[in-house]
Amino acid sequence: MGVGGLNDAIGLPLIKGTCGTCHNSFNVGNHSTGAPLNIGIADVTNPLGVTYLPVITLRDKTGGTEVSTTDPGRALITGKWADIGKFKGSILRGLAARSPYFHNGSAATLKEAVEFYNIRFSMGLTHHEKADLAAFLSVL
Repeated sequence: MGVGGLNDAIGLPLIKGTCGTCHNSFNVGNHSTGAPLNIGIADVTNPLGVTYLPVITLRDKTGGTEVSTTDPGRALITGKWADIGKFKGSILRGLAARSPYFHNGSAATLKEAVEFYNIRFSMGLTHHEKADLAAFLSVL
């Protein structure tokens, strides 16, 4: 749902996916292809709250469109407007040893990372399901 680098790449507004849609390398949980994605981590509306980060406003000179973000992401490397907010996803193996989570540290715990995905992708997980998922991620 609105993931730059995924939905726009294949032209579908909604993709019913799972964790394995992006973390699809067996026994590692990495991307099998280079696929920087914009899942909303650098958005100023990040549900985990990123008010402690500076906000950068970028303007597309060709159309005048503006985007506010806490990190331009891959666009700093490529210079492409479409790459704003895109980042390489983390490898899931050994995840518990690498807190805080996300490139900006906005999730201090795996529970917070799971909560981000639950809110961002309207997953509707119960408290018990979120706890189970965080526990599963902690043992990978």
